[in-house]
Amino acid sequence: MLRRISIRKFPNFLAASLQGLILISASTTGSIRTKGKVQAQRLSAVTNLLGLSLCYEKCNKPRNARTARIVKAREPQQVESRKRVLLFHGTKCPQPVASVLKTVHTLTKPDSVLLHKKNENIYPFEDTASIEFLAQKNECGVVVFGTHSKKRPNNITIVRIYDGKVLDMVELLLLVPADQPPTEPKMEVGVGMKPLILFSGSQWDDPSSSAQATLYQTLKSTLLDLFQGEEVPSIDVVGLQYVLMIASGESTSSSGDLNNPADKPVLHLRWYKIRTVRSNNAKIPRVELDPMGPSFDFRVSRHREADSAVMADALKHGRRPNEARTKKNIETDLVGDKIGRVHLGKQDLSTLQTRKMKGLKRGRDNLGEDQEGRYEGRFDQDDLSDDEDLVDGGMDVDDEVSEGGSSGGGSGDEISIGDDDAEMGEGDDADDKPKRQRIS
Repeated sequence: MLRRISIRKFPNFLAASLQGLILISASTTGSIRTKGKVQAQRLSAVTNLLGLSLCYEKCNKPRNARTARIVKAREPQQVESRKRVLLFHGTKCPQPVASVLKTVHTLTKPDSVLLHKKNENIYPFEDTASIEFLAQKNECGVVVFGTHSKKRPNNITIVRIYDGKVLDMVELLLLVPADQPPTEPKMEVGVGMKPLILFSGSQWDDPSSSAQATLYQTLKSTLLDLFQGEEVPSIDVVGLQYVLMIASGESTSSSGDLNNPADKPVLHLRWYKIRTVRSNNAKIPRVELDPMGPSFDFRVSRHREADSAVMADALKHGRRPNEARTKKNIETDLVGDKIGRVHLGKQDLSTLQTRKMKGLKRGRDNLGEDQEGRYEGRFDQDDLSDDEDLVDGGMDVDDEVSEGGSSGGGSGDEISIGDDDAEMGEGDDADDKPKRQRIS
């Protein structure tokens, strides 16, 4: 009766008892159908009672090439397209909430889906399963959900989806004016036009890390994802048709409680149509703004921040197709000159070739005992010379005739003092001896 049901990581007797309980519960309530919601409801009730996990074995492989292309298109892309917007409402949808949904749908065409049927039992801050299912079914990354209740009247919830799960959400309370006009002004905007978005107020540029600054930074990022449109490298001036101004007023209370919406400033959403008028400068026209469309005032209510790890993963992106490759340690300054940085390793100075000068040698005073004894023997050997000419001051005292010498009874290395030496000594005293004397 049951097919494709697998019970994992449980003993056989426990699986048999579980199947018996399923059959007993089926016999008391009716026959089990192999397809439909009845079988799923009964199985979920029994498994929740026993705390076990039953799963249907599904084949996730695509059956044909068309299905494979669809599955591949739903995977994360290097350059994502414009986020689609899903708009729907809950059980009750009064006229102010419907006006907000229609206005957002008009500004985000053709990348938005508006559901007109009511959806019951959807509470985003309690259970996100229904929102995740509808967003995945319609392939939307941003969800705008409108609801109305006695506790929270005219409520608008903006949800961002990442990887099929809710990333973060912000709840806005719509402030309905007492003198609301019966007919709404028309929103005269072309399809697919990008707006100029202006954020006015000190809360949007708060550099501190407080909870209020984090809240308004998240809200600013969410509103940009909702209204910015398609990302384009350049835009024609003719395509700039309207301006969206989001102004934040001053807080009416000094307590700064984020849980109380009355303590938060009012957000004013206004749309203006751009009209160019001839000016004195022929190249730059004068721009005037004319109000158009409905105007909305909100107060920020509840909010749920994204997990830091999930947000870091969502902000990652690879190199763009037209992005230039950055080379390591190569930069370009403001002038346009290319500057490179070279990192060298540690140089071994022991192999460095230096000039071996005599003055750079270490003296004997700086040598150790072992080295001093080693060098003493070498110095003693240097004093002994085999050259006979160096004996007795380098002068020959023998009368023997050596080979290659003169035959005058002396060697060819003898030095004789002649008249030149006598002339040099005339100015000296008689008692002074000459510098050199003949050795007889």
